[in-house]
Amino acid sequence: MSDFLPHPFWNFSLELYAGEGVAEACLDLQERRGCDVNILLFCCWLGASGRPTLSAERLRAILAASDAWQSEVVRPLREMRRRLKDKVWPGALPETVDAVRRRVADAELAAEHAEQLKLASLHSPPADRERSLEKRLQAAVGNLGVYAVCLGVKPDEADRRSVAALMRATFPVFAPAEVAEAVGLAA
Repeated sequence: MSDFLPHPFWNFSLELYAGEGVAEACLDLQERRGCDVNILLFCCWLGASGRPTLSAERLRAILAASDAWQSEVVRPLREMRRRLKDKVWPGALPETVDAVRRRVADAELAAEHAEQLKLASLHSPPADRERSLEKRLQAAVGNLGVYAVCLGVKPDEADRRSVAALMRATFPVFAPAEVAEAVGLAA
C-alpha cells in the first residue's frame, strides 16, 4: 500500500474498515442492499471529520460520477477475485491460482483507492473542527440515511444493526446505547 497516494479519507477508511464488525457490516450492506463500500466509508468520513450532511442531490451526482468506475473496474475485479477463490480450476496448480487471486485482489484494492481519491475530489467541503461529536455522529448517520434514499432503500433492523456497527467504530467515544438511539435501533 506504500505506492498509494496519501489522503485523509483513505487513511480513515483503512483504520475504520479494520475496526470491530466494520468489514462484516459493510459487506452485509453491499450484498443485501447493493451499497458501494467506498460510499459507506465516505459518508462516515464526511460526518466524522466535521463536514455537513450531504444533500440527496449532491450524493446522486457523486454516485453518478463513481458508478462507471464501480461497474466497469471495481466489480469485475471483485468478481474475478471471487471466481479464483471459489471455483476449482482443474489442471492449475493451487498455489498459482492463489498467486493470481492475490494480484487481482491488489488490483481491486488499487481501484478502490482510486475511487476514494475521486470521491474526495468531488465533494470535500471544509471541515468544521469545532463541530461537536454529537453533531458529527448525526451528520454521519444522516449521510447514510441520504444514501439509503438515493438507493431507494427503506432501512430495516438489519440495516440499522450494520449502520450501528459502522457508527460504533467511527465514534468509539459514544456508548453503544447512544449509537443505537442515533441509528434508530429498537431497544
